[in-house]
Amino acid sequence: MSNLSSSGVLRLSIRLLLGAFFIGTAVLKLLSIDNFEVYIYSFGLFSYTWTTFFSRLLIFIELLIGISLILKICFKQIWWLTMLMMVGFTLFLVYAAIFRNDSNCHCFGDLIELNPIQSILKNIITIALLFFIKNEESHDYKPVLKKWLVASTIVVSLVISFVLLPMDVIYNKIYSEKENVNTVAFYESMNDSTFVNLQHGRYLINYALAGCKYCRIGAEKLTLMVDRHGIPHDRIKFIIGGSDEAIGRFIELTGTSDYEHWKIPAPKFMSITFGKFPLYVFIEDGKVVKAGDFRVLDDEIIDEFF
Repeated sequence: MSNLSSSGVLRLSIRLLLGAFFIGTAVLKLLSIDNFEVYIYSFGLFSYTWTTFFSRLLIFIELLIGISLILKICFKQIWWLTMLMMVGFTLFLVYAAIFRNDSNCHCFGDLIELNPIQSILKNIITIALLFFIKNEESHDYKPVLKKWLVASTIVVSLVISFVLLPMDVIYNKIYSEKENVNTVAFYESMNDSTFVNLQHGRYLINYALAGCKYCRIGAEKLTLMVDRHGIPHDRIKFIIGGSDEAIGRFIELTGTSDYEHWKIPAPKFMSITFGKFPLYVFIEDGKVVKAGDFRVLDDEIIDEFF
Protein backbone atom coordinates (compact mmCIF):
# COMPACT_ATOMS: atom_id res chain seq x y z
CA MET A 1 0.00 0.00 0.00
CA SER A 2 2.87 2.29 0.85
CA ASN A 3 4.48 1.62 -2.55
CA LEU A 4 1.22 2.45 -4.33
CA SER A 5 0.93 5.64 -2.35
CA SER A 6 4.50 6.65 -3.19
CA SER A 7 3.92 5.87 -6.86
CA GLY A 8 0.73 7.91 -6.83
CA VAL A 9 2.52 10.87 -5.26
CA LEU A 10 5.25 10.60 -7.88
CA ARG A 11 2.75 10.53 -10.75
CA LEU A 12 0.90 13.48 -9.24
CA SER A 13 4.14 15.44 -8.94
CA ILE A 14 5.13 14.67 -12.54
CA ARG A 15 1.69 15.63 -13.87
CA LEU A 16 1.70 18.95 -12.02
CA LEU A 17 5.29 19.58 -13.05
CA LEU A 18 4.46 18.96 -16.72
CA GLY A 19 1.39 21.17 -16.48
CA ALA A 20 3.39 24.03 -14.98
CA PHE A 21 6.12 23.43 -17.59
CA PHE A 22 3.74 23.86 -20.54
CA ILE A 23 2.13 26.94 -19.02
CA GLY A 24 5.59 28.41 -18.40
CA THR A 25 6.84 27.78 -21.94
CA ALA A 26 3.65 29.31 -23.37
CA VAL A 27 3.97 32.45 -21.24
CA LEU A 28 7.67 32.85 -22.05
CA LYS A 29 6.93 32.57 -25.78
CA LEU A 30 4.16 35.14 -25.46
CA LEU A 31 6.42 37.59 -23.61
CA SER A 32 8.84 37.52 -26.57
CA ILE A 33 6.20 36.94 -29.24
CA ASP A 34 7.80 39.22 -31.85
CA ASN A 35 11.05 37.26 -31.94
CA PHE A 36 9.18 33.94 -31.75
CA GLU A 37 7.13 34.95 -34.80
CA VAL A 38 10.25 35.96 -36.73
CA TYR A 39 11.89 32.62 -35.89
CA ILE A 40 8.87 30.64 -37.14
CA TYR A 41 8.66 32.85 -40.23
CA SER A 42 12.34 32.23 -41.04
CA PHE A 43 11.46 28.64 -42.04
CA GLY A 44 9.37 29.95 -44.92
CA LEU A 45 6.34 27.77 -44.14
CA PHE A 46 3.72 30.54 -43.96
CA SER A 47 3.19 34.16 -44.88
CA TYR A 48 4.01 36.57 -42.07
CA THR A 49 0.32 37.18 -41.39
CA TRP A 50 -0.35 33.45 -41.03
CA THR A 51 2.83 33.08 -38.98
CA THR A 52 1.47 35.48 -36.36
CA PHE A 53 -1.67 33.34 -36.10
CA PHE A 54 0.18 30.01 -36.05
CA SER A 55 2.63 31.23 -33.38
CA ARG A 56 -0.23 32.11 -31.07
CA LEU A 57 -2.02 28.88 -31.90
CA LEU A 58 1.01 26.98 -30.58
CA ILE A 59 0.92 29.08 -27.42
CA PHE A 60 -2.82 28.40 -27.08
CA ILE A 61 -2.26 24.63 -27.35
CA GLU A 62 0.53 24.72 -24.75
CA LEU A 63 -1.68 26.64 -22.32
CA LEU A 64 -4.57 24.25 -22.97
CA ILE A 65 -2.31 21.27 -22.30
CA GLY A 66 -0.80 22.79 -19.16
CA ILE A 67 -4.09 23.74 -17.53
CA SER A 68 -5.72 20.44 -18.52
CA LEU A 69 -2.88 18.39 -17.05
CA ILE A 70 -3.07 20.27 -13.76
CA LEU A 71 -6.87 19.96 -13.55
CA LYS A 72 -6.77 16.42 -14.96
CA ILE A 73 -9.63 16.97 -17.38
CA CYS A 74 -10.02 14.98 -20.65
CA PHE A 75 -6.75 13.35 -19.64
CA LYS A 76 -6.48 10.69 -22.37
CA GLN A 77 -7.20 13.17 -25.17
CA ILE A 78 -4.77 15.72 -23.73
CA TRP A 79 -2.10 13.06 -23.25
CA TRP A 80 -2.26 12.07 -26.93
CA LEU A 81 -2.34 15.72 -28.05
CA THR A 82 0.74 16.41 -25.94
CA MET A 83 2.58 13.36 -27.25
CA LEU A 84 1.81 14.20 -30.88
CA MET A 85 2.93 17.78 -30.36
CA MET A 86 6.18 16.74 -28.67
CA VAL A 87 6.99 14.25 -31.44
CA GLY A 88 6.17 16.87 -34.08
CA PHE A 89 8.32 19.50 -32.37
CA THR A 90 11.18 17.02 -32.02
CA LEU A 91 11.14 16.19 -35.75
CA PHE A 92 11.04 19.92 -36.49
CA LEU A 93 14.05 20.46 -34.23
CA VAL A 94 15.95 17.58 -35.87
CA TYR A 95 15.52 19.42 -39.18
CA ALA A 96 16.71 22.68 -37.58
CA ALA A 97 19.73 20.94 -36.03
CA ILE A 98 20.78 19.38 -39.37
CA PHE A 99 20.10 22.20 -41.81
CA ARG A 100 20.39 25.38 -39.73
CA ASN A 101 22.70 26.95 -37.20
CA ASP A 102 20.19 28.39 -34.70
CA SER A 103 21.51 29.52 -31.35
CA ASN A 104 18.00 29.72 -29.89
CA CYS A 105 14.92 27.75 -30.98
CA HIS A 106 12.72 30.00 -28.77
CA CYS A 107 11.15 27.09 -26.86
CA PHE A 108 11.47 29.30 -23.75
CA GLY A 109 11.22 32.60 -25.59
CA ASP A 110 14.21 34.90 -25.10
CA LEU A 111 14.63 34.27 -21.36
CA ILE A 112 16.32 30.86 -21.65
CA GLU A 113 18.25 30.14 -24.84
CA LEU A 114 18.31 26.53 -26.03
CA ASN A 115 19.75 25.45 -29.35
CA PRO A 116 17.92 22.69 -31.28
CA ILE A 117 20.10 19.88 -29.87
CA GLN A 118 19.48 20.99 -26.28
CA SER A 119 15.78 21.34 -27.00
CA ILE A 120 15.62 17.83 -28.50
CA LEU A 121 17.06 16.46 -25.25
CA LYS A 122 14.48 18.47 -23.30
CA ASN A 123 11.72 16.96 -25.45
CA ILE A 124 13.00 13.42 -24.95
CA ILE A 125 12.87 13.91 -21.18
CA THR A 126 9.34 15.35 -21.48
CA ILE A 127 8.19 12.38 -23.59
CA ALA A 128 9.64 9.95 -21.02
CA LEU A 129 7.75 11.71 -18.24
CA LEU A 130 4.56 11.57 -20.30
CA PHE A 131 4.90 7.79 -20.62
CA PHE A 132 5.25 7.58 -16.84
CA ILE A 133 1.76 9.10 -16.37
CA LYS A 134 0.14 7.48 -19.44
CA ASN A 135 -2.22 5.25 -17.45
CA GLU A 136 -3.69 8.09 -15.39
CA GLU A 137 -7.43 8.70 -15.70
CA SER A 138 -9.40 11.93 -15.82
CA HIS A 139 -10.60 13.27 -12.50
CA ASP A 140 -14.18 12.22 -11.76
CA TYR A 141 -15.80 15.64 -11.96
CA LYS A 142 -19.56 16.04 -12.00
CA PRO A 143 -20.79 16.48 -15.62
CA VAL A 144 -21.81 20.14 -15.18
CA LEU A 145 -18.55 21.03 -13.45
CA LYS A 146 -16.54 19.19 -16.11
CA LYS A 147 -18.24 21.12 -18.93
CA TRP A 148 -17.61 24.39 -17.08
CA LEU A 149 -13.94 23.54 -16.53
CA VAL A 150 -13.41 22.53 -20.18
CA ALA A 151 -15.08 25.72 -21.45
CA SER A 152 -13.17 27.90 -18.99
CA THR A 153 -9.84 26.30 -19.92
CA ILE A 154 -10.44 26.96 -23.62
CA VAL A 155 -11.58 30.55 -23.04
CA VAL A 156 -8.71 31.41 -20.69
CA SER A 157 -6.16 29.92 -23.11
CA LEU A 158 -7.68 31.84 -26.03
CA VAL A 159 -7.74 35.13 -24.17
CA ILE A 160 -4.14 34.82 -23.01
CA SER A 161 -2.91 33.76 -26.46
CA PHE A 162 -4.88 36.07 -28.76
CA VAL A 163 -6.33 38.94 -26.71
CA LEU A 164 -3.73 40.05 -24.15
CA LEU A 165 -1.16 40.63 -26.91
CA PRO A 166 -3.27 40.82 -30.08
CA MET A 167 -1.93 40.23 -33.59
CA ASP A 168 -1.16 43.79 -34.66
CA VAL A 169 -0.33 42.68 -38.18
CA ILE A 170 -3.96 41.56 -38.72
CA TYR A 171 -5.32 44.88 -37.44
CA ASN A 172 -2.78 46.82 -39.48
CA LYS A 173 -3.52 44.85 -42.65
CA ILE A 174 -7.18 45.83 -42.34
CA TYR A 175 -6.46 49.50 -41.69
CA SER A 176 -3.38 49.93 -43.85
CA GLU A 177 -3.76 52.57 -46.56
CA LYS A 178 -1.77 50.45 -49.02
CA GLU A 179 -1.98 46.76 -49.81
CA ASN A 180 1.78 46.11 -50.06
CA VAL A 181 3.06 48.03 -47.04
CA ASN A 182 1.81 48.25 -43.47
CA THR A 183 1.28 52.02 -43.41
CA VAL A 184 0.16 51.90 -39.76
CA ALA A 185 3.53 50.46 -38.69
CA PHE A 186 5.37 52.56 -41.28
CA TYR A 187 4.05 55.87 -39.93
CA GLU A 188 4.83 54.73 -36.39
CA SER A 189 8.42 54.13 -37.47
CA MET A 190 8.57 57.64 -38.98
CA ASN A 191 8.45 59.02 -35.43
CA ASP A 192 11.95 57.63 -34.91
CA SER A 193 14.60 60.36 -34.99
CA THR A 194 16.33 58.50 -37.84
CA PHE A 195 13.44 59.31 -40.17
CA VAL A 196 13.02 63.00 -39.33
CA ASN A 197 14.76 64.13 -42.53
CA LEU A 198 12.24 62.18 -44.62
CA GLN A 199 9.31 64.40 -43.66
CA HIS A 200 9.95 66.82 -46.53
CA GLY A 201 10.62 65.96 -50.16
CA ARG A 202 10.47 62.78 -52.21
CA TYR A 203 12.32 59.60 -51.23
CA LEU A 204 12.40 55.97 -52.21
CA ILE A 205 12.93 53.54 -49.33
CA ASN A 206 14.19 50.06 -50.13
CA TYR A 207 13.38 47.50 -47.39
CA ALA A 208 15.69 44.51 -47.81
CA LEU A 209 16.97 41.53 -45.85
CA ALA A 210 20.73 41.39 -45.96
CA GLY A 211 20.86 37.67 -46.75
CA CYS A 212 18.12 37.72 -49.39
CA LYS A 213 19.35 37.04 -52.95
CA TYR A 214 16.41 38.88 -54.52
CA CYS A 215 16.95 41.87 -52.24
CA ARG A 216 20.53 42.13 -53.52
CA ILE A 217 19.39 41.85 -57.13
CA GLY A 218 16.72 44.49 -56.50
CA ALA A 219 19.26 46.85 -54.93
CA GLU A 220 21.55 46.51 -57.94
CA LYS A 221 18.64 47.13 -60.32
CA LEU A 222 17.54 50.17 -58.32
CA THR A 223 20.99 51.78 -58.26
CA LEU A 224 21.37 51.32 -62.03
CA MET A 225 18.09 53.16 -62.58
CA VAL A 226 19.04 55.89 -60.12
CA ASP A 227 22.32 56.57 -61.92
CA ARG A 228 20.71 56.39 -65.36
CA HIS A 229 18.20 59.10 -64.44
CA GLY A 230 20.64 61.24 -62.46
CA ILE A 231 18.72 60.96 -59.19
CA PRO A 232 20.69 62.17 -56.15
CA HIS A 233 21.77 59.23 -53.98
CA ASP A 234 20.51 60.93 -50.83
CA ARG A 235 16.96 60.40 -52.13
CA ILE A 236 17.36 56.63 -51.84
CA LYS A 237 17.39 54.99 -48.41
CA PHE A 238 18.08 51.35 -47.65
CA ILE A 239 16.46 49.90 -44.53
CA ILE A 240 18.09 46.56 -43.83
CA GLY A 241 17.26 43.63 -41.62
CA GLY A 242 20.08 41.33 -40.56
CA SER A 243 23.32 41.14 -38.60
CA ASP A 244 26.02 43.79 -38.94
CA GLU A 245 28.21 41.26 -40.75
CA ALA A 246 25.45 40.36 -43.22
CA ILE A 247 24.65 44.02 -43.85
CA GLY A 248 28.32 44.68 -44.55
CA ARG A 249 28.31 41.91 -47.17
CA PHE A 250 25.08 43.28 -48.66
CA ILE A 251 26.62 46.74 -49.11
CA GLU A 252 29.76 45.27 -50.64
CA LEU A 253 27.94 42.94 -53.06
CA THR A 254 25.43 45.59 -54.19
CA GLY A 255 27.96 48.43 -54.46
CA THR A 256 25.79 50.73 -52.37
CA SER A 257 28.44 52.08 -50.00
CA ASP A 258 27.63 55.68 -51.00
CA TYR A 259 23.96 55.24 -50.06
CA GLU A 260 22.50 55.58 -46.58
CA HIS A 261 21.70 52.27 -44.86
CA TRP A 262 19.64 51.99 -41.69
CA LYS A 263 19.21 48.86 -39.60
CA ILE A 264 15.95 48.16 -37.77
CA PRO A 265 14.91 45.23 -35.54
CA ALA A 266 13.59 42.18 -37.39
CA PRO A 267 10.07 42.27 -35.82
CA LYS A 268 9.58 45.90 -36.90
CA PHE A 269 10.95 45.10 -40.35
CA MET A 270 8.56 42.18 -40.76
CA SER A 271 5.59 44.19 -39.50
CA ILE A 272 6.15 47.05 -41.97
CA THR A 273 6.70 44.77 -44.98
CA PHE A 274 4.03 42.20 -44.05
CA GLY A 275 6.93 39.73 -44.23
CA LYS A 276 7.50 40.35 -47.96
CA PHE A 277 10.79 41.60 -49.34
CA PRO A 278 12.32 43.36 -51.09
CA LEU A 279 9.82 46.19 -50.67
CA TYR A 280 10.07 49.63 -52.29
CA VAL A 281 8.17 52.51 -50.71
CA PHE A 282 7.82 55.86 -52.47
CA ILE A 283 7.11 58.69 -50.01
CA GLU A 284 6.42 62.38 -50.48
CA ASP A 285 6.57 64.72 -47.49
CA GLY A 286 6.47 61.72 -45.18
CA LYS A 287 3.39 60.12 -46.81
CA VAL A 288 3.33 56.86 -48.73
CA VAL A 289 2.54 57.43 -52.43
CA LYS A 290 3.28 53.99 -53.84
CA ALA A 291 4.68 50.70 -52.60
CA GLY A 292 5.42 47.31 -54.08
CA ASP A 293 7.94 44.68 -55.08
CA PHE A 294 10.10 44.37 -58.22
CA ARG A 295 7.18 45.45 -60.37
CA VAL A 296 7.39 49.06 -59.19
CA LEU A 297 11.04 49.30 -60.23
CA ASP A 298 10.37 50.76 -63.65
CA ASP A 299 12.34 53.47 -65.45
CA GLU A 300 9.19 55.45 -66.22
CA ILE A 301 7.85 55.25 -62.66
CA ILE A 302 11.23 56.19 -61.14
CA ASP A 303 11.72 59.11 -63.54
CA GLU A 304 8.16 60.41 -63.12
CA PHE A 305 8.29 60.24 -59.32
CA PHE A 306 11.57 62.15 -58.98
